[in-house]
Amino acid sequence: MSKKQQPIMKTVIIDDNLTDIEELQKALEKYPQFEIIGTYRTGKAGMAALEKLKPDVAFLDIELPDMLGLEIIEGLSQEVVINCRFVAYSAYAGHVLESFRKHAFDFLLKPIDPSDLEGIIHRLTDAYSLKKSAEFGTAEKKPTDGNLLMFINSSDFRIMRLRDIGVFQFNNSLRLWEAIVANMEKPVRLKRSVNNKMLLSLGTEMIQVHQRYIVNIHYLSQVTDNICWFYPPFENIDYVRIGITYRRHLLEKFCCL
Repeated sequence: MSKKQQPIMKTVIIDDNLTDIEELQKALEKYPQFEIIGTYRTGKAGMAALEKLKPDVAFLDIELPDMLGLEIIEGLSQEVVINCRFVAYSAYAGHVLESFRKHAFDFLLKPIDPSDLEGIIHRLTDAYSLKKSAEFGTAEKKPTDGNLLMFINSSDFRIMRLRDIGVFQFNNSLRLWEAIVANMEKPVRLKRSVNNKMLLSLGTEMIQVHQRYIVNIHYLSQVTDNICWFYPPFENIDYVRIGITYRRHLLEKFCCL
């Protein structure tokens, strides 16, 4: 992607150390896709700025004078959390797992290693480009073997294949998406930053049938009274309904006889 084609991501930095802020600002100067719209020295000021400015990216120091940086994410509105990608950074590598538990997009260790930062920049740019493409209906549908990393609980994760997923469902009480995976008793909770457009962009086999459900059409066997029924190993799922607004889109996926 050329510089002219790169999306501009509004970015804030929240860090109580002015030297670290200046170092990160300088490091980001070589990446024209980032526009730093504010820097903040306390968690309270950073949280207020995030709610007001609604940036695309936030570099978030974990140890702030008035609160833990990761607590900021929990205190924000769902809209901000979904639309902003948080890069937690710290001089202590032991914060890595905790950061991902709190739904950080990535982790950066201080002092900043340019190669580590470059890797994060590429991941942020790719994720943001995918998001914008999905919003405008231009997301590229590419075949995938679908190797996905999903958290099983707060400390463990598992690599699984997209073809092993039968349904993505939105958990209203937890306000996040979950995956129903073959040979797993419980749904796998996804990061709060994941939305339906990201899930649909995983592959053409994923199609939304309801505001709360995205199904893998390879497992869809029939629809009766607007209820989806599935092939094994998902034959026991009997609660996925098709919404009226999604029915036509589903029919377009098949050759009707």
